Amino acid sequence: MPELEKGKLRKLVRSKRDGLSKATLADAARRVAENAAQFAALQNATRVLSYVAVAGEISPETIVAQLHGATTYLPRIDDYQKHTMQFYPAENPRTRNRFNIQEPIANGSPVEGRTLDAVLLPLLLFDRSGTRVGMGGGYYDRAFAFRLKEPDSSRPLLIGLAHHFQEVASLVREPWDVPLDAIITDHELIVLC
Repeated sequence: MPELEKGKLRKLVRSKRDGLSKATLADAARRVAENAAQFAALQNATRVLSYVAVAGEISPETIVAQLHGATTYLPRIDDYQKHTMQFYPAENPRTRNRFNIQEPIANGSPVEGRTLDAVLLPLLLFDRSGTRVGMGGGYYDRAFAFRLKEPDSSRPLLIGLAHHFQEVASLVREPWDVPLDAIITDHELIVLC
């Protein structure tokens, strides 16, 4: 897909997502959580990276609440120039970053991405091959780039959360794009691994 078309799709989907009512967002998050409950690999995870939803993203809060016994982490941008992030316990106090997204304070040592069992990722676009388009910063692709060098690595499981309307027929996967292992929408669970 040409970059111009990808840009138009990003804008269109973001506009649609931004326009969803609170009731629609809550219903979508509930339905995504119901589908997530059917995914044994996620339900058995003990170390999970989540995120704080913004701008119409699917909230992972209900999914996280049903992961009994799991330790949850959140990303924190540690370098805006290099587009990198680190992961801290979700119970750490939070502050807002320059994008106005809540993130944990860097209290204690961050955990390594390799030690996580599952990662819940926000996205703007996805296809059924597991290609994901995010907001364009590449933070998640950089954080989990080791998966590209170690194709047999099954950890962490990368799970995109999305509204069904964020699906497109196909996306071009760039060499730096780390593919998803599963996508959970308000309509279905798509397992690719």
